[in-house]
Amino acid sequence: MKFLEFEDEAKRIVAEACAELGYGEVEVEVALPPNPTYGDLSCALPMRLAKDRSEEPSDTAVKLASKVVGRLKTTKYVGAVAPHRGGYLNFSIAYAKYIQDAVEAVTSGDLGRRDATGRSYAIEHTNVNPNKALHVGHARNLVLGDSLVRVMRFLGNEVQALNYIDDSGAQVADVIVGFRFLGIPDSAPAGTKFDTYCGDSVYTRVNKEYATNPSLKEKQSLVLREIESGEGEIAVYSKEIVKRILAAQLETCWRLGARYDLLNWESQLIHSGMWESVFERMKSEGIVKFERDGENRGCWVIPDPDTGEQKVVVRSDGTAVYVAKDIPYAAWKIGLTEDPFGYEVYISAQPGGGALYSTNLGGEKSGMRFGGAQTAISVIDTKQSYLQRIVGRVLERLEKGAASRYVHRSYEVVALSKGAAAQLGFDIGGEFVHMSGRKGLYVNVDAVLAGLQKKASEETRKRNPEDPEEWVDDTAEAVAVAALRYELLKQDPDKLIVFDIEESLKFQGDTGPYLMYTYARARRILEKAGEKPLMTAEGAGKLVREQERRLVKKLSMMDIAASVAGEYMSPKEMAKFAHELAATFNDFYEGVQVIREEDKEARLARLALVDAASSVLAEAMEMIGIPLRERI
Repeated sequence: MKFLEFEDEAKRIVAEACAELGYGEVEVEVALPPNPTYGDLSCALPMRLAKDRSEEPSDTAVKLASKVVGRLKTTKYVGAVAPHRGGYLNFSIAYAKYIQDAVEAVTSGDLGRRDATGRSYAIEHTNVNPNKALHVGHARNLVLGDSLVRVMRFLGNEVQALNYIDDSGAQVADVIVGFRFLGIPDSAPAGTKFDTYCGDSVYTRVNKEYATNPSLKEKQSLVLREIESGEGEIAVYSKEIVKRILAAQLETCWRLGARYDLLNWESQLIHSGMWESVFERMKSEGIVKFERDGENRGCWVIPDPDTGEQKVVVRSDGTAVYVAKDIPYAAWKIGLTEDPFGYEVYISAQPGGGALYSTNLGGEKSGMRFGGAQTAISVIDTKQSYLQRIVGRVLERLEKGAASRYVHRSYEVVALSKGAAAQLGFDIGGEFVHMSGRKGLYVNVDAVLAGLQKKASEETRKRNPEDPEEWVDDTAEAVAVAALRYELLKQDPDKLIVFDIEESLKFQGDTGPYLMYTYARARRILEKAGEKPLMTAEGAGKLVREQERRLVKKLSMMDIAASVAGEYMSPKEMAKFAHELAATFNDFYEGVQVIREEDKEARLARLALVDAASSVLAEAMEMIGIPLRERI
């Protein structure tokens, strides 16, 4: 977008000035100044040059500025340059031309979306064990991963959105134990989702029973063996239960706006032969060794060269640990192993569009190809960092450079505030507590959305007493999703979120609903105006207010925010940008006449600015999954 062009022009004329002054080839870096009164862009190169040549920074800045000024006529958007005594060059935008071009570019459809880069990514996220409903901690994973998928696609990358289904683990086995050996009904009570029932009633009860009935653990082992073998009546029954739980979980995922390309089933990975193939390569490369003595006697282990510790990958009884499943899956993602899967349509059209595929063994490829990406990004919480490092080291030993292609996008978990825990009936000692599925100490996403939806419905009805119930419900649902997604995304991924139910119900301030209200406000302005927005050179020349300039500058920087979000795998940058744009727009509208402006050229130009701002805000909201509504 246009701010990047402005930056490039500034860097070019500084580099040319340096060459003319005999400084040779230099790397020119620019940044936003700390104080907007300095201008629109700042360059600290004079300070660096002065230090290298024992000059006064102010003298170097003046000398450079004198040469840069003569090149302003070769630029479209650099209006002025001024030296600063601290050794800086400060640049100002030639706003009349800049406003016209920036707004016209946006209204013609140029929103900074990149052309195809030729790079491919496999982004894995959500990955909730199919034994319970999603809680807010899972939602953070989903929102971070889904937003990252959207950002990377905006940047022109080919992206596979993957969801790994652990259908052969102990947590699934616990649910089956409850149904088959404790006589718990395998149908949820009326009005209760099946995933909620399995997590809240079955899974928690079974884990309480283990404490008083140790023999029940033997049933868990039996179920696990049956599930892993893939044969027998219990294995068939388990598949049916898992699919029912997954169907309920996907309802929640879709409700939050997530879309996936592929479901990867752990049970199929186990039976695919990938682990055996990779394990043999690990043996031949000396990545694993067999322990004949000590506490790991009879186990295959991966030695840690940094700590001297050993990570068991195959136990003495021949069973593989969890990381042993992660290794072949990671190798498949970046194409280090043959693809054993076929791909069948699991759901032909997800809500919001797009088919969802599923791995299968021995099936047709269906013309689809998954895995084999240039880069794999795994969105997994920070507690798994050690295991993810092990996976990366193994991949590097299998193929040089592979570790750099396997990226762990870690994030801190979501804890519950003292107040939230109390509402669930738990009395905790500190100010927050980590969630626990076994103890039933968590907040389901569906319950949070229900509370948000109820509050949003009440507010929407107050503002729109005559509108039909269907419209109110749809609007309230969108506002609820916006509130939760934004709340989980606006924080730095590496910081712990302490989730408070009451706080999540607030819609004012730095929130998702604020973005929705701002977008709807902009569209309402255009609707009320009843005129076609038009940005002419004459009209642009009349937009001289500071609010107008700040708004056009901000909206023309969205591609920069997206690039930063992609580079650091932090969609939070897009949430920050969207909020700043919304705040800048509201400041503009409250300080400048739009519809009531008597000068027609200025009025139509301001309407064009409103139209462009709403389009850019919509694109930013799309990247972080905030629903759009023309009216709230």
